[in-house]
Amino acid sequence: MTSRRLRVTEPASRPAPWGDRPPVDDDEARRRLLDAAEVCYERRGVNRTTVDDIAKEASVHRTTVYRYFGTRDDVLAFVLLRETAGVIDGAERALRRDGPFGDRLLDALDGAVGAVEQSRWLSVLFSPESLTMTVSVAASGAFRDRIRDVLRPHVEAAKAAGELRAQLDPDAAADWLVRVAQMLLMERLTARPDEIRPDRRALLRDFVIPGIVRPA
Repeated sequence: MTSRRLRVTEPASRPAPWGDRPPVDDDEARRRLLDAAEVCYERRGVNRTTVDDIAKEASVHRTTVYRYFGTRDDVLAFVLLRETAGVIDGAERALRRDGPFGDRLLDALDGAVGAVEQSRWLSVLFSPESLTMTVSVAASGAFRDRIRDVLRPHVEAAKAAGELRAQLDPDAAADWLVRVAQMLLMERLTARPDEIRPDRRALLRDFVIPGIVRPA
């Protein structure tokens, strides 16, 4: 009787997490997950990007994404925060200048919307295909809280100085201003190349600012 040798198959080795280069700390881990998310957003669009897509791009398991960010919407909120940091800083500088609150608010809003329009990456986030989810995330969570934190002291100071409409809540006013900015972005990013676009600054000056500032 001929004995048969059993061949033992070695189990396939799994790829090491983080692509054989583990992050040195939690900050680097978060940054690399956000980098992976941005790659996926540009490749697949915001709406079609899943946690699995982000995890695969970062060479980690999906539970790693959940551990650092919680949900898919949280990832998008932190991408928004990172990519709009310069835009928000510019708006805050405009609000800190001297002069009437209405003029400073006009400069801040006009400058912020213009900066987003000029950013190729932010145009991806606010494109027609991604806009619904981006706007939903921007209206809640970390991104909304950051905008409130920037606007609140200036709105409260204007209210104390009698420049703001008395019945307005500072946080509600901040949320409304974000929605207005998103509406203007949506209209301009979805417009046809040959379409005549309204003057953004004039719209803000004539229709938005009077809704915030007390009439002289």
